[in-house]
Amino acid sequence: MNKSQRTITPFRVLVLLLVLVGVYFLLPQLGSFKDTFTVLRHAFWPWMLVGLLASLLTFFAGAIVQFAAGNSLGRLSDITLLQFAGSFVNHFLPFSLGGIHLNARYYQKLGKTPVQAITMGTIPTIFEIATAVVMVAIISPITILELLDKLHPKHFDTWSVVPIIAAIIIIVLAIIKFRQHIKKPITELLTAVKGIRGHQQLLLLVSGSVATASLASVALFLSILAVHTSVPLTGVFIIYVTASLISEVVPTPGGIGATEAVLILALAASGLSLSQAVAATLIFRLVIFWLPMIPGGLALHRINRRKIL
Repeated sequence: MNKSQRTITPFRVLVLLLVLVGVYFLLPQLGSFKDTFTVLRHAFWPWMLVGLLASLLTFFAGAIVQFAAGNSLGRLSDITLLQFAGSFVNHFLPFSLGGIHLNARYYQKLGKTPVQAITMGTIPTIFEIATAVVMVAIISPITILELLDKLHPKHFDTWSVVPIIAAIIIIVLAIIKFRQHIKKPITELLTAVKGIRGHQQLLLLVSGSVATASLASVALFLSILAVHTSVPLTGVFIIYVTASLISEVVPTPGGIGATEAVLILALAASGLSLSQAVAATLIFRLVIFWLPMIPGGLALHRINRRKIL
């Protein structure tokens, strides 16, 4: 049996389904089922379709980053398939381990040592995180404290605040417990930078990382427009990057639960009603996380059939 198939065990599928049911049953209750589904029913769904297109384009941008990280080794078409397949496997593993594992196996098959292969598979994740953080620091002076300062009590009632506070506590505890996972990428980034061969490779790594974060932010921006409201694009970018960083350190597949909590809190702090924030979050996670499972599963099947790994 293929290793990627062994990764997706029935137990992990069951855990994912249980987490999915728990999280997405709770989210509409934050804004009340009636209000949230009213917002969703009147949403402008063409924006969601454009957001889905932006989401799919992130995989092609990610493929460019991975191609550069691998010193242009291999075929770009194969690496693009790996981005979709890796996203599918990441639905069952935390910390983007699925995608990194597939990329590392690909480079090992091309003759790289395990250490070299893992480094090449890890560089894109490290660069995307580092680039996003630098962009936030450059393009906007908005901070988490300023976002919280904009929070209006009218957006929440007593019971809706409880699960958000609980989620924040869980996030903080997870970061404390898994702080070694935060320290390790910094060391890996320094190692990766030393391995860059020239300005062209660095340009591809940075530009591809910027494109990936920007396209995902556009998908979030369009999800917000779909519920007939808006947030400045720079603010949306900061919200996305914050949620993305949380998803990388929280030990659940794709950061399920914590990512949604951060998005809702940040969108509500930006002026959306709680029902609008929940609805926009559901739409965004649909286009960026759940719907791409379809091409991801097809890509994994194609990789196994063609014996790319």
